[in-house]
Amino acid sequence: MKVIYLHGRHGPHIMHGRLAKSLDADFQKIDHYKIWNEANRSRLQVFYAWIYNAFAFKNPKQYDLFLISGPHFSPIIMKFFRLNKKQKVVAHLGDETMYFLYINYYGKLMQKLLIWLLNQYDALMCEGQMAADLAKLNGINKPKLFTTYLGVPKERELKLVKINRKAHNNNFAIIASGPKGWRTFYKGLDLMIDAFSEAYLINPTITYTIIGKWDAELQESLLQDCTAECRKSIRFLGHVEDIESELSKANFYLHTSRGDAFPTVVLEAMMAGLIPIVSEWTGSKEVVGKVDTNCIVKLDKGEIVAKILEFAAMDNTTREDLSKKMRNESLNYTEEFALNHYRETFAKFASTSE
Repeated sequence: MKVIYLHGRHGPHIMHGRLAKSLDADFQKIDHYKIWNEANRSRLQVFYAWIYNAFAFKNPKQYDLFLISGPHFSPIIMKFFRLNKKQKVVAHLGDETMYFLYINYYGKLMQKLLIWLLNQYDALMCEGQMAADLAKLNGINKPKLFTTYLGVPKERELKLVKINRKAHNNNFAIIASGPKGWRTFYKGLDLMIDAFSEAYLINPTITYTIIGKWDAELQESLLQDCTAECRKSIRFLGHVEDIESELSKANFYLHTSRGDAFPTVVLEAMMAGLIPIVSEWTGSKEVVGKVDTNCIVKLDKGEIVAKILEFAAMDNTTREDLSKKMRNESLNYTEEFALNHYRETFAKFASTSE
């Protein structure tokens, strides 16, 4: 198949791009001809941009398959008016969409529009089993559903497997970026800091390292109910180049998100030997649970507090054993594995579409 990958204006996630390259895809921005995702754009202007991009696309007949990063309207408009039945439009879903639909996060109109839109695709490549399961629960039943996986980029893997952790600290870490707004809710940062601050009152030996960019005003808002001592125990590092160095200073990884499809950062933490605590709505729980389901919690502050305290009290022998098991399981989710699985998945799709 001749494939084109249509991705967001700021470029694809590093592994999403490599998955597309594994299909020998051409790359193009989803709003290549007219930008719609800018401030102060009215709904009418956005709708016009969707239509414009659909009809401005040059020579769409040259492609057998359009691979779209997330759900977008322009490719479906193009499907209705410019493509033939043999040409396929496939969405790769690796974001918050499925969970946000499930909890009715969007308004009623947008909720209906998104479900309609997703049902117009020929197939959905759902990142992780959680996203695939949610698609069915959301009434998305027309496209063919496939489960795909990400892996840790090779260059990152080579560094992570060399990390020797300090076994005696109670430092929790997370890799997540905002910088603010709905991503605070999505990543669960508000819930995690709230739970951590409560756990700190009981065990002041714990610390929390937050790797990723978050606005200073948001940081202050998240920390406003923390004691002065607790504030000192929470470090916002911002963007960090040497992530491996920071992970080597931690024992635990706290990532209780609200709908993160299949975050590779959880796999990276495991590969560094950290013991994760993830929510039941973090897609990477699928990997964590293969080692120990005790590391998976509900989106409940009290349960997260209890789990933080339980892990902080864990003896060193148990820590070392669980750390090794987490690292060994993460080594099944390499870049090579992800690329091979993706190609095999598209081969299955092609064979069922003939």
